[in-house]
Amino acid sequence: MTHIITGYYGSGKTEFVLNLACEFAKTCNSNESITIADLDIINPFFRSRECAKELAPLNIEVMGSIYENHVAQDIPALSFAFLSKIRSKQKVIIDLAGGENGLKLLTSCYDSITSHEFLCVFNLYRPETDTAKKMVDFCKQLNIASRLPITGLVNNGNLLAYTKPYHVLDSQKAVVEASLELGIPLKYTLVQEGIYKQIAQKITSERVLTFSHPLMRKNWQS
Repeated sequence: MTHIITGYYGSGKTEFVLNLACEFAKTCNSNESITIADLDIINPFFRSRECAKELAPLNIEVMGSIYENHVAQDIPALSFAFLSKIRSKQKVIIDLAGGENGLKLLTSCYDSITSHEFLCVFNLYRPETDTAKKMVDFCKQLNIASRLPITGLVNNGNLLAYTKPYHVLDSQKAVVEASLELGIPLKYTLVQEGIYKQIAQKITSERVLTFSHPLMRKNWQS
C-alpha cells in the first residue's frame, strides 16, 4: 500500500512520516524495505531526507532529489524512482508538501497507485488550522484538487518541548470535530511517550505513535 502524508506547513507532517516509517519497520521482515519519497519541495524547512543515514539501518530508504548531495539543496529536481517500488507493491510513504500546490506532484503517481492511505496531519497550535472549521476547509480543498481522497486524519497537537497533556487532548477535540463533519476517521495520534502515559485512556484515535525524542533536528527542538 502507498501511504500519502500531507498537512499544513508546520503541522509536524515530516516528523509523523519518520515515526510512521519506523513503526512499519518494526513488523517488516529482512527481505522487506520501506521507502520514504520526499516530495516536499514547497518552502521545506524540515526534510525527511535529512534523516536518511539514521534510517538506513532500519531498512528505510529515503528518496528525494536526483542529486547525490541533495540534503541541503532547495532545488526541485526530484527523483521518481520510487514509482517502481509502488508498482511492485512495496510499502512507500510519500512525504507530500501541504496545500493544493503540493498535490500537483501526485500527478505522476496516480497511474502507479492501486491502493492507498491518504492522511492529513493537524496541529491545533498552528494559526492556519487552529479551529475544526479551518481543518475541515483544508481537507475539502485537498479533496477537490486531488484524484485520491483523504482517508484519515492525524492529531499532532504539540508545542514542541512546551507540550502538556492538555495540548494533545485539546487538539484531539478539534480534530475529532473535523473528523465527524468530514466523515473521515481519526487514524493516528503522534505523542511523546511521557505525555502518552498520562493520557493513554483518553486518546481516541485508531492508532498511537509514541516517540522518546523528535527525530527531526533534535538540538533545535530541545
